[in-house]
Amino acid sequence: MRALPAALGLALLLTATAAAQALPAFDTGRLYLKEADFNAAIRPYQQAIASDARNARAHYWLGFAYLFAYRQYLVQAAPYAATYLGRAVAPLEEAIKLAPGHPDAYLALHDVYHLMGDMAKADEVILRMLRSTRPAWLPPVPARSP
Repeated sequence: MRALPAALGLALLLTATAAAQALPAFDTGRLYLKEADFNAAIRPYQQAIASDARNARAHYWLGFAYLFAYRQYLVQAAPYAATYLGRAVAPLEEAIKLAPGHPDAYLALHDVYHLMGDMAKADEVILRMLRSTRPAWLPPVPARSP
């Protein structure tokens, strides 16, 4: 009798893991000339976050998508995305919080702060990445000197 609840729990865990793995990468091979197209592209990440707020991959892709749209704004391909750079910060920070060992979110967040002109925050993100992703056998990253 005890095997049934354990098997059921394992099946639910595997289903949730498979659903998280099925989340597509953001398509960087196209221009999002209309905001409606961009919103459709980020909908899977918003839905994934709504169903599981601890989905680090969905948070990362959402933040990355906002950064990508802002970069398209800079080359005048996405006039609607002027405020999207600021929108990238929270999902990228959440991705880092949920999965601190993966450097992609750190690098995207560094890019966001660099584009904002906040070099101190950009540098701090890189130091956080080095501390979080550095192999244990290497000496620790020293604290930043003033």
